[in-house]
Amino acid sequence: MILTANSPVEIELEALNAFINRHYGLDFCHQRLELLQDAVQKRIEKCEITSVSEYLNLVRQRKDEALLLINLLTVNETYFFREPTHFDILTMDVIPGLIKNGGEYPFFRLLSAGCSTGEEAYSLAIAALGLPGAGVDWDFEIIGIDVDNEAIKKAQAGIYGLYSFRACTPDIRNTYFEQVSEEKFAVKRLVKEKVRFEPLNLFEQEYPDWIGGIDAIFYRNVSIYFSKEQREAVFRRLTGLLNHDGCLFLSCTETLYHNSKLMALIKSRKAFYYQKQNVDSTCRPKDVIEKLTEADNQSSIRLEKSKKSFASPIQKRPGRTVSPQKHCSFPAKKQLPLLDNKSDWCGQMLAGALELIKLKRSDEAIVQLDEILAVDVLFIKAYTVKANILLNQQNVDAANAVCHAALEIDTFCLEAYLILGMAAKVSEKLEEAIQRFKEAVYVYPEGWLAHFFLAQVYQLRDETFYAKREYEVAMNLLKQGNFENHGLSFFLVPFRQEDFIQLCQHNIAKMKD
Repeated sequence: MILTANSPVEIELEALNAFINRHYGLDFCHQRLELLQDAVQKRIEKCEITSVSEYLNLVRQRKDEALLLINLLTVNETYFFREPTHFDILTMDVIPGLIKNGGEYPFFRLLSAGCSTGEEAYSLAIAALGLPGAGVDWDFEIIGIDVDNEAIKKAQAGIYGLYSFRACTPDIRNTYFEQVSEEKFAVKRLVKEKVRFEPLNLFEQEYPDWIGGIDAIFYRNVSIYFSKEQREAVFRRLTGLLNHDGCLFLSCTETLYHNSKLMALIKSRKAFYYQKQNVDSTCRPKDVIEKLTEADNQSSIRLEKSKKSFASPIQKRPGRTVSPQKHCSFPAKKQLPLLDNKSDWCGQMLAGALELIKLKRSDEAIVQLDEILAVDVLFIKAYTVKANILLNQQNVDAANAVCHAALEIDTFCLEAYLILGMAAKVSEKLEEAIQRFKEAVYVYPEGWLAHFFLAQVYQLRDETFYAKREYEVAMNLLKQGNFENHGLSFFLVPFRQEDFIQLCQHNIAKMKD
């Protein structure tokens, strides 16, 4: 099959894509049409038919064939205790809260949505069984759902190879699994009896009654294949399954794609998750960042924040002292210059500061940025540009302090997370650098630079699996033309987009060798 614009093959593939999108939510339009073409070519050869139109008729008639195609189009890459921070939150925060508020004999239900071959669902059961009183003082049920019947059968069998255990300790494998062959391990009965698996398409308009009343949902690395509208539809239906105060976990690259007026975004133990709450509730958990609302509500959020005192935003953090010699003090608020409005004046001053930076007059630029903050303490760009300058001057502590001040105002300040990550990397605090770059990915999953920096840090730690993964993500984002969307106010490197792509390829090849 030769794919050219407006060719019969392209038209047929678009029709097939529309069918898959309508029934299963996957979208392979535009640049991703070639991925669909490759998968279809494999199935056409297997089915011994001659055209895409014939194959479209086949998938319309046979659901099993449609699912075989979807398996080729999606990556069923999963393993036990993937993204372990989420399991820390579950066992240290969520489950203890459910037990405390669950009455005389608490019972709760957890859902693995898009459970694939079952590793995530069994991980949830193992995490719960590891807590005191499980099955005696309180009890639970895990439900795993997936559209793929073959994946469900594998999950129900519960037999796994060594590769599925790559993120967990030998103790877990020895305690909760039985070795059935040299490299195969079966889930023990005490775990299996807590988990049930059911085939279910998340794109069903209505879910069956047995799936309601859920206390926590793990819905990770599933919605990356969906369009914006379909993400919203599935997210809304999953929210409807949750009990009040129920939690929903997504992967770091998916979290901020999902907004809901009924869901609050919580930051706990260096990760984010959603919690279902009443819109008018005045009771919020300590770590609630913001209740995510429509974009037009962002200004009102900032207005509420402006009522707080930010005269010395850095010194709000306990135990922190800041030296004025490090450019971390902020001038007292002064009278607004006689211009039409404050934002125009601040914008002009910021442009002037950026010009001073280009002329390598950084100290003068900092003075100008401090003048902006004296007029408008909520002008985020002044903080991040100042932090950029300080980091370039190797003034790491001061850069960190300014970034923290920015995050006090805007928790989703991408540039602050990037600079904090760069500062940690420079200081050889590699674990902290990983966390900061992960937070940058939360805020802006399409930002190639955060993935690139993550890859570099993982490579420094000899974690080649994660390093290669992040280099591949960065490379793919660059190939999509995202070079300018890196997230920093000024990114002073003498490299082009092609150079970074080649560097990613070089490092991946080097690690393979």
